[in-house]
Formats: sequence, C-alpha cells, structure tokens
Amino acid sequence: MRNTLRRIALTAGAAAAAITLGATTATAGVSAPTWTVTPAPSPVAVTATNSGTVSLSLNGIPMTCTASAASAVLATASGTSNVTVGTIAPLTWSGCTSPFGPVTPAATTSPAWQLKANSYSAGTTTGYISGVQASVTVLTCTFTVTGNVTASYNNTSGQLTIGNNATYQLTVATVTPGCTGIAAVGQHPIYTAKYNAVKTGTTTKPGIVYTP
Repeated sequence: MRNTLRRIALTAGAAAAAITLGATTATAGVSAPTWTVTPAPSPVAVTATNSGTVSLSLNGIPMTCTASAASAVLATASGTSNVTVGTIAPLTWSGCTSPFGPVTPAATTSPAWQLKANSYSAGTTTGYISGVQASVTVLTCTFTVTGNVTASYNNTSGQLTIGNNATYQLTVATVTPGCTGIAAVGQHPIYTAKYNAVKTGTTTKPGIVYTP
C-alpha cells in the first residue's frame, strides 16, 4: 500500500510539473508588444477620403488637389517600432491645379505603400508611410518622387494626417527636360494631407491600439 501511495504521489507531482512547464511555455509564446486593429477580426479593409485640400509644394510652387481617395488594409501586428500595421493601394487624386495650370499626379502602389507604427499616446499612433512612389505632370514637365512621409492616426477622429520632416521625406527621383525651374533631381517636395478613414462599406472608424 505504501509503495502504491508513493507511486501515486510521484505521478501527481510529475503531472503538476508538466502542467506548470506547459503554462510557462505557452506564456512565453505570446507575442508582445502588439498593435491591435479594430474592429475585429483583423485584417480590416478601409476606405479613406481627403478632408480639406491636398497639397504638394516644390520650389515655392503649390500644387493642390480638391479630392483624393485611398483603399487600405489594416492588420494586427507585433513589435515595438517600424511595425507594418497597414498597406495602401490604390491611391488617387483629382481636381489638381497649380499657378501654371492643371496638374496630373499618379500614384504607383504596386508594391503597396506601407503604414508603419512607431509610437502610441492617448489613442494616436504616430509613424510614417514607406514605399511612396508617384509621378506629377505640370505643363511640359513630368517628375517622379519616391520616399516616405510622416503619418499619424487618431482613433477618435478616424483621421490620418500626413506630412514631412527631415527623417521621413519625399525626393525627386527623375525629371523630364521640361522641368527646368519646376523640379530637379534630389529636391524634396512637401506633401500635406488629411484623410478620414472608415471600415469599407460602413461608417465605423477603425482603431489601432498599442499594448506594451
């Protein structure tokens, strides 16, 4: 009887140890920190339209558009910084003009532009959009731009604000002969815009929440 009780105790102890080890392993496997996209489930298809005028300025020449629209996909992801939480494709502009007359911009979104998250505070995710590629035609000039732009998204307003700084900026990559005085290779256009985002087909504002 004593040996039987001893075997039962040893078996129970081994089982408890296995359960404890399993729980520890499971906890260690949880990905954190996490950028969680709502509403669930992830990924979330998003439609964004401009709020106010969209502007591209270069050499003191303002080029503005009255309308711009984009489609995006937001997805929950793990990491601390430079985390891809969304992709943007396609993106269009219309009603564009300049002091020289009509402007025709065109975005290249294959591969898709990426929305990167770097920091989070009070419901606002701050980061940048990478992989930007676009061409702009004005008069006899066509120039292309590549690079990054700053981006911040507010969960309450559902608004994505785009701008530029010394780290995240656009650069003129190519120009045609008719671009003298308008654009030159190596220059940095300034792009500013605000977009209101909703889950596609609804009026629901998507959210991005960071959990350390």
